[in-house]
Amino acid sequence: MKKINFPIIFNLIVLLYLFATFFLQYEFLFITRIVLIVFTIVFLVIQIKKEYFLVNKMIFIIFSVIIIIALIVSILFDNTSANSLTNNRFFLIPVFVFTLVGIMYKDLYDNNK
Repeated sequence: MKKINFPIIFNLIVLLYLFATFFLQYEFLFITRIVLIVFTIVFLVIQIKKEYFLVNKMIFIIFSVIIIIALIVSILFDNTSANSLTNNRFFLIPVFVFTLVGIMYKDLYDNNK
């Protein structure tokens, strides 16, 4: 029986969800959703090419930092271009992404032992 790779399935489900959100409130956090799609695709590639990233963990850290910075900038840009009041909950998105990155890094670290 073949082993099911849950992180890859989870990334695909998140990617489908992000694409589905473009049909609901299209103008709401548009650039942030694009950055999150890029984030999901990058980490899907990391899950597929796990052996390479086990050896080169610094590349994983660099991708993570770039994605989090891009996410914060995109949230700021979306809030300034929408001419609406800033919702404080939007800034929890980078916290959740940072938590997911930490879990993925721990997963890479545990597989290396």
